[in-house]
Amino acid sequence: MDATPNLLLDLPKLLCLGIALVGGLFAATTWWRRHHASAGASLQRSANANLGKIIYQDAPTVRVVDSQRVDRIRKIVRLTPNESIDILENRGSPIPRFRLTLKEIMHGDAPAVRLMVEYGGTPLSCGPLVKELGRNEFVLPRVAREEPRSAILHFHERGDALDFMRIKLRSVDAQTSVAEIDVMQVSGNWPAT
Repeated sequence: MDATPNLLLDLPKLLCLGIALVGGLFAATTWWRRHHASAGASLQRSANANLGKIIYQDAPTVRVVDSQRVDRIRKIVRLTPNESIDILENRGSPIPRFRLTLKEIMHGDAPAVRLMVEYGGTPLSCGPLVKELGRNEFVLPRVAREEPRSAILHFHERGDALDFMRIKLRSVDAQTSVAEIDVMQVSGNWPAT
């Protein structure tokens, strides 16, 4: 009979020991995942040496009803001529989901860039100040106040979904031949009524 009261007295100690073990396992698992994810990312970066740099990335969560979903991605990318970057990861398809390739930087009255956009095979449209050279190849000028008129756009609405994408030129550094491009993509789903 004396064994039961001793076990009850040791129960808080055993509970604390169990919590400490679970916390230690959680911390070790988190460290292991971060360590191996960064090693894999460095291998992928070395394989894609001709890719541009994302200097700003924003993907805020929009709180809506459970059956609705709104995803927003905003990235600012720095590219040099003949450099490309995947805005959205390519998941094994031969067609890139969302890739920007800077063909050249044009110097003239106003800075502009020749940009090739691969958006999963979807044709894109542009504002009236943007010159379309071919299928999804554009001359994109740098215009401060005419944002909708000087952007590359995509808008598609289905019954229960909306997809919107905008690309605009933020700046061009003539000395280093670097163009800064602002990319925004929004996709939303909501229940059909």
